[in-house]
Amino acid sequence: VLLAHRGLARHAPENTLPAFVAAIALELAIELDVYQTRDGNLVVIHDPTVNRTTNGSGRVSDMTLDEIRKLDAGQWFHARFSGLKIPTLDEVLRLIREKQRRPVWIAINMKVISAGIEEKIVRLVEKHDLLKQVFAFGQPPESSRRFKLANPQLKTTVVKIYDSDHLNRTLTNPLADCLWVGFIPSRQQVDRVHRLGKHIWLSLQISQKRPDIWDQARASQLDGICTDWPLECRLHWQSQK
Repeated sequence: VLLAHRGLARHAPENTLPAFVAAIALELAIELDVYQTRDGNLVVIHDPTVNRTTNGSGRVSDMTLDEIRKLDAGQWFHARFSGLKIPTLDEVLRLIREKQRRPVWIAINMKVISAGIEEKIVRLVEKHDLLKQVFAFGQPPESSRRFKLANPQLKTTVVKIYDSDHLNRTLTNPLADCLWVGFIPSRQQVDRVHRLGKHIWLSLQISQKRPDIWDQARASQLDGICTDWPLECRLHWQSQK
């Protein structure tokens, strides 16, 4: 599975509805980032501030949803996306549910662990009946435990695993439904992960166009690769057939 980092972010503004629509249309898995606003709403944006990806400035956590929704989140990328809004997590999950032709994986990353955010995410995932498709990654163990308290079925992830010893130690971790690795494990190691009913995802040189890494990951039969170049990776593999 190819996991489109922040949606199809080289073709539409990252972490916006058009970027996710494009990824869904191509049956790619989706990675997205979540923050909580000052008034307790969940929005999908990568940075702690709105400075880079909107025409505004300020920290997401210091702004209300209404303030954030007044910003233009598309003009910076291209004029044809002018007027685009920062989406709420509710909107993104609804979009995925409505547009997917078959279930796509959804990787949720909280950049800041704010009060009550785990339960709010779980309730939205339940609302849109996406529990089997979502895993949360990047959070510390205490946050994963809060996810499990909110719903034990929500998949949590141990990150970031850089070597075989760390991988082996993690296999017995009850919070490791998924493994997020920064190296390419052997086919035997991946088989062992799968026998335990877990999933394993590669996060290595995400921003770089690396066919060598894509090929090695495919050979090891990892569950997926997080990349900024999902289309190029797919075309590369198709050209080898």
